[in-house]
Amino acid sequence: MRDARKALLWLATLLFVVMAGDRLLSWMLARVLVRSQFRYSQLYRGGTNADILIMGDSRGVNSFYAPAIEELTGKKAFNLSYNSMSPVVAEALLLDYLDRNRPPKMVIFEPTCVMVDGAVLTELRPFATLSPRLMALYQERHPDAARMEKIFHLLLLNTGFFVDALHYMRQSDQDWIMRGSLPETSEPEGKRVVPFLPGNREALQRIVTALRRRGVEVRFVIAPYYAKGIENLPQLIAGLPLDDHVRVATYDTVFHDPALFADHVHLNEKGSREFLAMLRRDGVLALPGEGMGGQRPRL
Repeated sequence: MRDARKALLWLATLLFVVMAGDRLLSWMLARVLVRSQFRYSQLYRGGTNADILIMGDSRGVNSFYAPAIEELTGKKAFNLSYNSMSPVVAEALLLDYLDRNRPPKMVIFEPTCVMVDGAVLTELRPFATLSPRLMALYQERHPDAARMEKIFHLLLLNTGFFVDALHYMRQSDQDWIMRGSLPETSEPEGKRVVPFLPGNREALQRIVTALRRRGVEVRFVIAPYYAKGIENLPQLIAGLPLDDHVRVATYDTVFHDPALFADHVHLNEKGSREFLAMLRRDGVLALPGEGMGGQRPRL
């Protein structure tokens, strides 16, 4: 009987040490996480205070090269885009950004991300401990994993984003962009279809409402494809929350040189710089009230 009680005492002690160690180590690593220069670490640390904020999926990453925007405009740009970023996930991140940072003067949204389902959410798990919005989304989509991670908090840090945060501890990730190019013999793809996946249309509407309530200019800008255009472009535009203050600029077919593309869907750095110069020329990068010699933005 005494041996049984002793075994139970040792087991209880072991469980306490494991759980306490899990909580302590996860808390310590979370503090490291927010000290990084990784884009989402900067978001949740606060103080980013960008003038121009960019949101989208991988096309948002590779079309809107933040260093080039800053060179062209003299304004601080910050790209929150990431591969497989859907409007549903973008909504949580943008609202968190507004809670922790000064509102930007303008948000540029690459709207073809309406066709992705937000798979990046699983990679964002380390930041879910800092965001009730992200946590609620994650628990809704991955309830079994979320229940396990309520017990063992370290599991939330088991993602590539935590490794990325460590990599960018001493340098910003805002210069991340594809730099390779398509072969010279590459032919443009046929017309692409960009459908709205469930929930994305409604998320865009809520995003625009939240930004406009804070006086933030919103611009939807469709970046170039190495393709013959978007087959359902009228339907895509009709599904965007547009009005006299929120409009869309379409550039899906402006480039035909494979040297400007990393693949058929993404610009490379050279292509992004040429695209951004075009946006600057057309006034799309002009902040509200700046003007371009009296010229209205091409929107």
